[in-house]
Amino acid sequence: DHRDLHSFPTRRSSDLKKLLTASVVASMGFAPLMASAEDETALPLYATDREPGYVQPTADGSKPNPVFYGSPAKAGRWDNGKPTESEKLPEGVTEDQVMKAGTVINAANFDKVKDMYFEGKRVGDMITEKVEWMIREKNLAMNIRHSEFIEMDEKYMQATQDGKGKVKFDPETRAVSGWEAGMFFDPQEISMDDPHAGDKLIWNLRSPTYGATMDLRHISWVFLDGEDGMERIQRWWARRYYMEGRLDGGPMVEGDGDIMQKTVLVAIYPQDIKGIGIFSVRYNDPTAETPDDVWAYLKSVRRARRLSGNSWMDPIGGTVQLYDDWDIWDAVPTKYKDVKLVDRRYVFAIAHAPLMTVDLRFRNTIQEFPAVGMDIPPHYFPAPQVQWEPREVWVIEGTPPDVHPYSKKVVYMEVDYPRPYLGEAYDRNGEFWKGFIFQNRLDVGDDGYKALMPVVGHIIDFKADFATNWSSNMKANPAGVEETDVTLQTLIALAR
Repeated sequence: DHRDLHSFPTRRSSDLKKLLTASVVASMGFAPLMASAEDETALPLYATDREPGYVQPTADGSKPNPVFYGSPAKAGRWDNGKPTESEKLPEGVTEDQVMKAGTVINAANFDKVKDMYFEGKRVGDMITEKVEWMIREKNLAMNIRHSEFIEMDEKYMQATQDGKGKVKFDPETRAVSGWEAGMFFDPQEISMDDPHAGDKLIWNLRSPTYGATMDLRHISWVFLDGEDGMERIQRWWARRYYMEGRLDGGPMVEGDGDIMQKTVLVAIYPQDIKGIGIFSVRYNDPTAETPDDVWAYLKSVRRARRLSGNSWMDPIGGTVQLYDDWDIWDAVPTKYKDVKLVDRRYVFAIAHAPLMTVDLRFRNTIQEFPAVGMDIPPHYFPAPQVQWEPREVWVIEGTPPDVHPYSKKVVYMEVDYPRPYLGEAYDRNGEFWKGFIFQNRLDVGDDGYKALMPVVGHIIDFKADFATNWSSNMKANPAGVEETDVTLQTLIALAR
């Protein structure tokens, strides 16, 4: 479909006016800043020499480190595709009951395959209640592949081990202290019996898993109606710079330790929002009492003005995504009334997204976003070539404060390191409202840093049958970026 985006309806054009809010910024962990919008065309297109469904292998036959990944490791096949110990079929189950890789699970065959087995687990047990509903009622189809081990950067995993004995958790305040880098808590030592396990795992999610600096290249938000398809697109450039937990060969902490991270975000398309920008500072306050500082650049007066930073519960501009929905769960656990670990299980998830998630050769057509099935109703689910695989996850449930739009949030996060795959949000009446499906893939930074990173986020408002999906070619630790490249002055210079 080569229809230009301008041919689609723009029923929500008024929402563009909302983009200049404090929530726009802090929301997304954003990415690279260029001197001008036109510079984006100078960047090399990503993986255009591959088929749209090409997936980069992540296991080379090396046995996972048992200190980092447990023994036996359960985070996917690692020995040239050979089954792992965790894939043994239950007693009484025969090979005739095994589902083949390449099967596409959909509404037509769900009842047939749900009682079959894949990698030793019952298929239906690896599909959450809400995902089953999406399959049966909303036309979600899941292309199944075998799991594959994904190794996080050794520096990150070793820093977690080095921090043992230093990191302290206060059960009264739920705050932490003594953390330097890596995860706050070793997930191999977290137990379902620990009443504070949920808090600890969300603290892990808030550590810099992406590296010292994060770029989301070619990031775009696409507005998708469940009946009519694509409505419009917004393009941004951004960069996030972590001030602590840095593992790029320099100091782990920059500055005096008061700042957790800094973000600059600038709009480059369409024309009516081009130049709008925001700079935010998130402070290192485990109690979450110190709000973010946020400055917005106003095109009308060509000045930056300071905004309220206490807007983490607000929508991101005209999207259906909240600031708190970035990475499915963005807030530190102490912003929530309660965080509980409710399960440890396997789910089908997208851990090996295709290398091609944004293709600028097809700019302003649905082919620009090959990882999203925009030509298949309801237009907002992963594309057919995107593959799902069994991943062992923690299931974490949070109760937001009473003023939050949600009454409950649920996240399904990789067991061995904090990578969210799926999420659910419930309205104040306890009804299912939004679903989150994040596509992830391994990235290697310019300095060799390895991280499993989200590259496509499906944020779906099922009440409105409307989604605002973002797609990006994310990059960890781009070369040459310094702390002085992510400042208020940077925002002003780029926005003008």
